[in-house]
Amino acid sequence: MKCVQMVVGGKVQGVGFRLSAAEIARNLKLVGFVRNEADGTVRVDAEGDPDRVEQFIQQIRKGPNSFVKVKQVDLKYLEKQQGFKRFEIR
Repeated sequence: MKCVQMVVGGKVQGVGFRLSAAEIARNLKLVGFVRNEADGTVRVDAEGDPDRVEQFIQQIRKGPNSFVKVKQVDLKYLEKQQGFKRFEIR
């Protein structure tokens, strides 16, 4: 299992980012969450198969839909699994 935490900046709130990111994560069989932050960024925590986590990161960097404009992704790999049961929108 691989665990990653991302803080995504740009035009990422009010454009369907969370819904699109959750759909991609679920299709890749990842667990975790996505949520809007007060500063206008979106936080994404995901864990699962290492190759699928890397695919997810690449899709997030591209922007999960055509309305999203990702300008920055701060990425941190976590040592410990968070124990998520599913991928949810918070």
